[in-house]
Amino acid sequence: MVNGDLHDFLAELERLGDLHRVAAEVDPVLEVAAITDRVSKLPNGGKGLLFERVKGSRFPLVTNVFGSAGRVAAALGAATLDDLTARMDGLLAAVPPAKTASPLEAMASLAEMRRFAPLIVEKASCQEVVEAPDLLRYPFPHSWPGDGGRFITLPLVVTRDPETNTPNCGMYRVRVVDGASAGIRWYAGKGGELHCRRHQERGERMPVAVAIGGDPAALLAAILPLPEGFDEMLFAGFLRGRPLELARCRTSDLLVPAGAELVLEGYVEPGETVMDGAFGNHTGFYAPAAPVPLMRLTCITRRTDCICPATVVGRPPMEDCYLAKAAERLLLPVLRMRWPEIVDINYPLEWIFNGGAVLSLRECSSSRVRQIVTELWSSGLAGPGRLLVAVDEGTRVDDPAEVAWRVMNAVDWRTDLIIAERDAPAAWPGLGSRLAIDATRSAARRYGAEELVPDRETARRVDSRWREYGF
Repeated sequence: MVNGDLHDFLAELERLGDLHRVAAEVDPVLEVAAITDRVSKLPNGGKGLLFERVKGSRFPLVTNVFGSAGRVAAALGAATLDDLTARMDGLLAAVPPAKTASPLEAMASLAEMRRFAPLIVEKASCQEVVEAPDLLRYPFPHSWPGDGGRFITLPLVVTRDPETNTPNCGMYRVRVVDGASAGIRWYAGKGGELHCRRHQERGERMPVAVAIGGDPAALLAAILPLPEGFDEMLFAGFLRGRPLELARCRTSDLLVPAGAELVLEGYVEPGETVMDGAFGNHTGFYAPAAPVPLMRLTCITRRTDCICPATVVGRPPMEDCYLAKAAERLLLPVLRMRWPEIVDINYPLEWIFNGGAVLSLRECSSSRVRQIVTELWSSGLAGPGRLLVAVDEGTRVDDPAEVAWRVMNAVDWRTDLIIAERDAPAAWPGLGSRLAIDATRSAARRYGAEELVPDRETARRVDSRWREYGF
């Protein structure tokens, strides 16, 4: 089932018995997060949570709705996350051989993608109610004791390049400052930050819209490392199998998902900032406070029956890990096209998904392993990639025991470690270095190690006599 908006998705989860309604009143300050944290660490991610009565707000709040592999797949109309890989494989098959070095850029211009171009509609459910800004009416959570206030944690932040008019939709953290203003945290080099910098260089006010809720495909498109200029709403249309409907904002020319639950409209003045954070991050540690652009709201539009979605991030596993697993399955065909030696990839949940990955490679030389790792780091397709482990194609990348066995028994620390330095984010001065481990069979053979392999003939004889042994 492809879901049209958050209401459709919640109805589907309820039908599947995968949504838990909390009728008791809960406090958005710490209590919602404490409940969500406990549920998200249950086997298979627990259930989605619908808090029907939130203290201080008349609007319901949902969390953990994407907190399992099954729910993320269902949100995108797939039976399993592996189906997303098949979808991408089918689309990328049309990429000309001359453009396989940049699959995502090539994908955006494919004729097949034209039918997924977003549609602009005049009437949108996200604009059923238009009201003066008052963020304090909404149940945005304060998740951890050291957080610098309440945060909007599932926002789709929409901006536009002042020179090319190209839109960008990214998931950037938003802090509620007061009823009519918010701080937006985008990082250097990201689409929103580039647009903000270009507006500032021109001395111009930048229109901003923050859409909350809507079709899950738009949310996933916003977290993928799509190249600059690739319209996330176009990719969302591909994910959902039909164009995404967009509506024009009431106080600017920006386009937002028509099926969103609510939309914050406003602007950023050049150079105007506010402190953001601290914030309990997906690393399990606080991201320190830092100045960020200040968004002044001009209005809020919403559905009449608005439900506020939020996510709680912290020490994994949590909801964001499963969204990252969907991104992993979507990016695998891109990686395979760019580097044909790649067989599979795994973002271990314990490694905070995009902080590291395990790659399986068809047998290649140590120099080629080093080249692939270095290019992956520079491409941004493996996220920050603080730790990359390369294993051979016979190794299951999702089996921690087998990966650990290979690392400890097939690696010469003197030759098989690849260390690189990079500019660390200002907020994380200690995270500049990156490490890769070549744990492929070719690495083991460099110091004379040969893996134990049973005799084939004996193995066949044992297979045929297995019952005879009394098992």
